[in-house]
Amino acid sequence: MVDLTEARLATPQTAADFSFPIATPYAIQVEFVQRLFETLERGEFGIFESPTGTGKSLSIICGSLTWLTHHHARAPATIDKDDGRPVWVRDYERKQRESSVNPDAVAREKYENWAKSVRRKESAEQRERKQNARRVGAVRAKASKRGSEQSPHNSDDEVVAEYHSSEETKGDGEYSESVRKLLHARAQSRVYEDSDIDSDEDIDQNAEPEEPSISKIFYASRTHSQLQQFISEIKRTKFGHATPCVTLGSRVQLCTNDEVRTGCASAMLNERCLEMQQNGRSKRCGHLPVQRTPMLDLKDHMQTRAMDIEDLVVQARKLSVCAYYGARASVQQAHVVALPYNMLLSRSAREALGVSLKNSVVIIDEAHNLVDTILATHSALLDARCVTLLLDLVQRYFKKYWQRLRGSNVVHIRRTIALLRALDKYMRAVKTEDSRTPDVLVKGVNEFLHDAHADHINVFTIDRYLRESKIGRKLNMFADRQVGSNNDAEKRPRAQTAAGPQKSEIAPATAVAALEAFIAGIGSPDRTGARIVVRNGAHGVELSYVLLDPSEAFGELRREARAVVLAGGTMTPATDVVEQLLPRFGRLSRDTCSPAELMKLDPDNARLFSWSHVVSPSHICSLVIESGPTNTPLKFAFQDQQNTLRIRECGQALAALCNVIPGGVVVFFPSYALLSKMLSVWRENGIIERIARRKPVVTEDAQNVLSEYVEHVRGPHKGAVLLSVVGGRLSEGINFSDELGRAVVMVGVPFPSLASPELNERLTYYESIGQKPTMSTVARPAEQSMGPRARSLYESLCMRAVNQSIGRAIRHRGDFAAIVFLDARYAEPRIARKLPAWIAGPNQSGLMSDRLEFPDGVVRVTPLVGVPDSQSISLSTLLDAQHLLSALLTSFIINTDWLLSHIQPHTPLTLIANQAQSTSSLHQNISWCKPEFVVPNMQIMHTKLMFLVYPRHVRFVVLTGNLVEEEWTVVQNSVFIQDFPLDYTRVFSANEFSTSLALSLHDLSVPYSVVARLNHVDFTRARARIVTTVPTGGKRVHMNMESYGMLRLAHVVDQFNTQIAEEWEPDARLYCIGSSLGKLDTNWLRDFYMCAHGWDPQSLALNARASIVPENMIDIAVAFPTHSDVATNVYGKPAMQYVMAKQNVYENPKFPKSCMFRVQPRVNRTVVHVKAIVARTGERQNRGWVYLGSHNFTPAAWGRLQRGESPYYNNYEMGVVLLDVKYECRSQDCVSKIVWENTNVVLPFSPVWVPYGRSDAPYFNPDIQ
Repeated sequence: MVDLTEARLATPQTAADFSFPIATPYAIQVEFVQRLFETLERGEFGIFESPTGTGKSLSIICGSLTWLTHHHARAPATIDKDDGRPVWVRDYERKQRESSVNPDAVAREKYENWAKSVRRKESAEQRERKQNARRVGAVRAKASKRGSEQSPHNSDDEVVAEYHSSEETKGDGEYSESVRKLLHARAQSRVYEDSDIDSDEDIDQNAEPEEPSISKIFYASRTHSQLQQFISEIKRTKFGHATPCVTLGSRVQLCTNDEVRTGCASAMLNERCLEMQQNGRSKRCGHLPVQRTPMLDLKDHMQTRAMDIEDLVVQARKLSVCAYYGARASVQQAHVVALPYNMLLSRSAREALGVSLKNSVVIIDEAHNLVDTILATHSALLDARCVTLLLDLVQRYFKKYWQRLRGSNVVHIRRTIALLRALDKYMRAVKTEDSRTPDVLVKGVNEFLHDAHADHINVFTIDRYLRESKIGRKLNMFADRQVGSNNDAEKRPRAQTAAGPQKSEIAPATAVAALEAFIAGIGSPDRTGARIVVRNGAHGVELSYVLLDPSEAFGELRREARAVVLAGGTMTPATDVVEQLLPRFGRLSRDTCSPAELMKLDPDNARLFSWSHVVSPSHICSLVIESGPTNTPLKFAFQDQQNTLRIRECGQALAALCNVIPGGVVVFFPSYALLSKMLSVWRENGIIERIARRKPVVTEDAQNVLSEYVEHVRGPHKGAVLLSVVGGRLSEGINFSDELGRAVVMVGVPFPSLASPELNERLTYYESIGQKPTMSTVARPAEQSMGPRARSLYESLCMRAVNQSIGRAIRHRGDFAAIVFLDARYAEPRIARKLPAWIAGPNQSGLMSDRLEFPDGVVRVTPLVGVPDSQSISLSTLLDAQHLLSALLTSFIINTDWLLSHIQPHTPLTLIANQAQSTSSLHQNISWCKPEFVVPNMQIMHTKLMFLVYPRHVRFVVLTGNLVEEEWTVVQNSVFIQDFPLDYTRVFSANEFSTSLALSLHDLSVPYSVVARLNHVDFTRARARIVTTVPTGGKRVHMNMESYGMLRLAHVVDQFNTQIAEEWEPDARLYCIGSSLGKLDTNWLRDFYMCAHGWDPQSLALNARASIVPENMIDIAVAFPTHSDVATNVYGKPAMQYVMAKQNVYENPKFPKSCMFRVQPRVNRTVVHVKAIVARTGERQNRGWVYLGSHNFTPAAWGRLQRGESPYYNNYEMGVVLLDVKYECRSQDCVSKIVWENTNVVLPFSPVWVPYGRSDAPYFNPDIQ
């Protein structure tokens, strides 16, 4: 991921190596810091989920700062050798190498020398000023008085500096290249800068050199209180005494000028600060001294220890300097920079702060709402009041100063006025349209500009002009001074327009900021991932720029930073976060990326880590209550929220819970409307009164809700019930530990409202990523069913809010609580799988059994067109594409276009077929594996396997059919399915099943990265046994070939016989069905019959085998469809092509025709393509085993024994054996029911022993004769 010339750092192994301030950290903390160290060293993108109370913040600090310390101390690439040369020669060469390898060292030395010279010079100037203080003071006072008498203010500072855009300069043919460069440099130097250099002072010829930046850690969180807590945690460690840390904040937090703070509203503080920087010395902010020494002193203090905002402000006050600019000036040499989300996620904010992420690490804490934060940060709202005020303001500004504007300012301001007029006219038209026009319109950006008749205006240049010229600040200064004038105040309009009545006066600074944000959005070069929402409400028309795709903003951050880590207590579900931030398709441009940047943007390189809680599993009780006391289903979808019966049942269930749960119970509802409705019904039916007898009830709308709740819980009542709302003020950041949260109850599932046009557009856009565009217009989810990708995102938005709410309980190791879900939908696998690991981990008794659809293994059939069948499973259901992360799919033949239509375009696929095929260009993430063939024209790859990976489990599937459309529509096959838990934080012990599967994948030449995933899968519930075949020869010459084919079957059955303490008796009846008829003979049937009893016939001579099992004892029925069965099937020729038999094979004299039996399909007049063996043993023939898989009943599939040599196998095959099967029989020749592990085994045929009649013959496929 990172192109490093130095050697890779080794990961520390012990807690002491990471300098934990506690003697014995949790085991998950040690693993956390190790994985974090590796992620930072490799320059990767990682998502870390560690529940609250597990020491996440301390782990982030110790892991990241340990890595940073090691990184700064990396050994140089070359080492001096004492080769006899003089010392001064070696020193000179060493310095030359250091300057070439690390130019920052030279720049650092240059900066330090400059700082020393500045201190000496300003110290001398300070002594001279003290001697002349009285004379200088008198002169300045006289000059100031004279200036104030002449003019109330200097209007020059309201005039925007001369401006030339790079495009205009480049295309100006009037000047030579050198002159254009000079003009551009002059324009750049005259542009209004947010600087602490006084404009009245002569610029120092020895200008401040650029201070080199070192690798650092940028830590971002949502609030300043969280940043404060993070710095406090650093102070607890050894890093707090020697690690330079700086916290960035706004002027509101960091301003040290009390006169400005007390006399200026927070919203106007920025403008007041900027204005004071431009004033002369008499009006200049006293905390921004002209001398640089005080600021350098503040930086020196910040380089010695970790300082939070309070420490920084205190130190800045002592030195009488500005803490805001001091923090910004200290970023370059800080080791840790703590800053809020909005300063990190916005490129413009980073540029304004001078923050560069190059070679640094970004850690975003509390990142569960990162995507929403990015979208909100880059969205903007512009209403009619702003447009009217700005149009008037810009026109008056232009009228006053147009003759004094230089460069291309006139052109750009005229363009800005034209755009404002177009917006004002459009909003007036929307307001006056008839009532049939909807109140909310959603448009693409280009569509909106066309409708507003502004598509001829170059919005890109206006956006650039607003950013580069800083004209917005000039407009604010102009507006403030105009308001201060009595005459202008009387003439100023009240912002009442045809676009609607206005609620209140709006500040010019607010309007300018809204315009800049809105134009920055619509002026983006790529507008496909955004929409304009037009609202026509009672308070006027509003234009909302809504960003739908966060990948562009996050991609810039990811490309620039060395590594990015998202951390949080509830990051589940995390896969959709990766897909939104680093999509394979969408707006994120990869055309100009270097190979290293492409690797950074590859979602496959994202590392996801999730740890369970540190509490014992016995401390967590999680359960879903699906019905109330009278067995009424508890389900509160939108259409059910007026059902008073269900509401009463929910209240009764809650009352019952409160009777047995001690302490506090926190109840979360999906919405305030449902909370109000339930409270009303519960009061009418006395339920609230019943609950209050045991626990007082407190609602979120109470004035002092938290203090009242705590008082009841810790007071005489010893308990209380707190009713709150998901997403409300109590669902995040509140600690309900110990007795304050002995239970968290979730009532209903809080799906966000689809009435929101912004959400609808976001879901539609997310569904469309990776698909070919079909229309230029925007599709609306309200007019179509929600697609699988949109459904997955919709559920994730809901469950992320749920996970935040239930995370309010269990706050430390000794805590305990119950997590109760009062809605049956939480038992559905697609919902339950998105709960945190600590709620439903594989070693807990929580919801894990509900999260796995097939935890114990089942046998289903493939569907037939036009035949309803509750026992069938479609390919779409089997794949569950919306949750599928990756897949290994093997089949004899694969119709790739048909298969890929069932899989998301971004899903990584590993495909194995008998022959690799070309794939659709829409799916760019397919890798083909090629197994080894010693005799390519004879040996075939016939294995039919699926290994599907999901966020929390894997799905093991063995098929009897191919991955082609006909075998899932017109012929019927069998499917064995079993789900197993997946936990990347654990390595599970291997068992017989996992070992067999790993060897099978190795035989197929499956990449190691896929096989290695088996270490993290819990296969303890596997009951089936895997049987495989591989072709003889090649790298397997020296392998134990007895582990394959019919000898592997013998080994499996022998183990079964040992378990049930039965001795070998040749009494089994075998019903063997396949879709291909092989070269059978009596000797091969005898060998297979012995293997089916668990006997190894290879150790015996042919005569000995014949004496033990005479021909008349071989009870094998070879079931194969007859010609009449196939020819008369209801689906015709499409179904006939999948039955394979050669006439010359059947008519061979050695072929045992007496063993041929008919096939009775489960659905009459259909063709089955199944490969199966039904083995009945024992005196009553009511028990035995069943095989399902790819093995046809042929020597090529099962192998042929060779005396004195290893068996010969021809094909790659795989299947499963279900042991200890119970049969229910109507008669000796008819099995009516098959039961395995208390589950019915559903087959596409009935095992009925009906031999071929005289006129019967197999169906001979004309295509293979």
